[in-house]
Amino acid sequence: MSILPGVEHVDALMEQCNLPGRQRADYLAINRSVIIEQKSLDVDPDYKVPEFFEKHTNVNSIGDSDLISRSHIIRQLPDGTKLGIDRYRSLTKGLDDILSKADKQTRDTRKTFLIPQAIGVVVILTDNAQTLEPDVLAIKAFEMLRKRSETQEIRYRENHVVILICEAHRIRSNEPVDLIPTATIFSEAGDQSLLATDFAESLLRCWAKFNKASYTEASDCWRDFKTRDPAKNFTIGESKFSA
Repeated sequence: MSILPGVEHVDALMEQCNLPGRQRADYLAINRSVIIEQKSLDVDPDYKVPEFFEKHTNVNSIGDSDLISRSHIIRQLPDGTKLGIDRYRSLTKGLDDILSKADKQTRDTRKTFLIPQAIGVVVILTDNAQTLEPDVLAIKAFEMLRKRSETQEIRYRENHVVILICEAHRIRSNEPVDLIPTATIFSEAGDQSLLATDFAESLLRCWAKFNKASYTEASDCWRDFKTRDPAKNFTIGESKFSA
């Protein structure tokens, strides 16, 4: 974040100021017209998978099968559709919690700095969540940004963009570099904001530059990925998917 133009660290700005009950985001950028909250999805929910299958199926072992393979197993079961939804919600609960908290942090940061027109950006690093495949996370973020209350109002309306950097996975490729899947997901308001789209693009370019990476648009192979080999030293390449 430090190499983005005009970035201010909110904790440093608030060092001498305590506002009880107010949450805060991590950074401000572009003359405080952008609020950035950076999160990490640190806990891999892999432990939930055997628990789920033990409870709902007679499958003793699912090995290293991916979510697509597991989904096929679930579809063969009575109430398979409901079970699939329950499993999806259970595995992605961590992202629910992250985006819910980020919504409050962006809201309070706007109030603290008197910047009601600033857009909200959430950057999520998923370097440890190998069980959660990148497209599953992108779908979940898309749903969260459009989730509605009982009165049909947007429930999490404070953030315009979610940027997923899925460092736990690599796109399968014959290239000499590793390709890391990323996803840029806009809210309905973010879709209408030129600043939101331009800033998201700029942030990903800076991320790629910082990591001495290439930066390309989405390709048809985005869905064809593998988990990261933690023992491998690599040169990073980067690819993008926009929902």
